[in-house]
Amino acid sequence: MFKSFVYHAFMTDVQKVDLLKALADPTRLKLVRSLVACSSHQKSCGDLSAKVSLSQPAMSHHFGKLVSAGVVLETKHSTKKSYSLNTKLLTEIGIDINKL
Repeated sequence: MFKSFVYHAFMTDVQKVDLLKALADPTRLKLVRSLVACSSHQKSCGDLSAKVSLSQPAMSHHFGKLVSAGVVLETKHSTKKSYSLNTKLLTEIGIDINKL
């Protein structure tokens, strides 16, 4: 399930609230910080699960919220997924990823 989003200039207030809600959750913020700490800002779900002690369904739930809000982009490789930080969107709405 992928919910499309548009960048800051065209985001509705509801989309902005969804993005901020996604970042407001401590677990999701920890996942985003893990992506920030990675030089490529991209990691597989397995790599990230080592950073936080969450079950696979819980990881899917949190990444679903982050992807829906546009904070994180999802790439599928066969049966595996990797996630990358949507730095363009975060920068456009005024979030400095180095301060997360």
